Amino acid sequence: MIADEIERLIQLRNAGDLSEEEFQQAKLRVLNGTATSAPGFVPVGQGADTSGQICGLPSNVWLSLMHASQLLTWTGVGIVAPFVMWLVSKDQSREANRHGLVILNWMLSSLIYGIIAGFACLVVIGIPMLIVLGGLHIVFPILGALQASGGTLWKYPLTINFFDPDEVA
Repeated sequence: MIADEIERLIQLRNAGDLSEEEFQQAKLRVLNGTATSAPGFVPVGQGADTSGQICGLPSNVWLSLMHASQLLTWTGVGIVAPFVMWLVSKDQSREANRHGLVILNWMLSSLIYGIIAGFACLVVIGIPMLIVLGGLHIVFPILGALQASGGTLWKYPLTINFFDPDEVA
């Protein structure tokens, strides 16, 4: 139904998954009878999934899992898993791209902090720094996952912004 399609587009625009221009283009397609089920139709917005799902999961669940996957760092998978999840979903959802960039910023920042703390171990002060950094590797992903489950992008404190998630189109 046309009204349902337009309502879904409004929700995507309000959630930030569609820009105003993308919203207007998609609305015109719906009104002109070329809805998302038309053959060859590609949703606007970097391949955005207009169903509110990312890789078959509700977007909030996917984003929470992306943050929580960092907790696997101690197994070695936590370094790769969030990066792979971001690569797989960044073209499907603007929010997935934004959350992935926040996680990537934190991972790069914590790598730098870890190297500095490692050198600081030569003068003993680095040991407490490594302990704090290890704690942050547990606390920040949990807080990020909780915020993502509520539909909020939480930028990890102490993070160096190598990539700006607010600049994602």
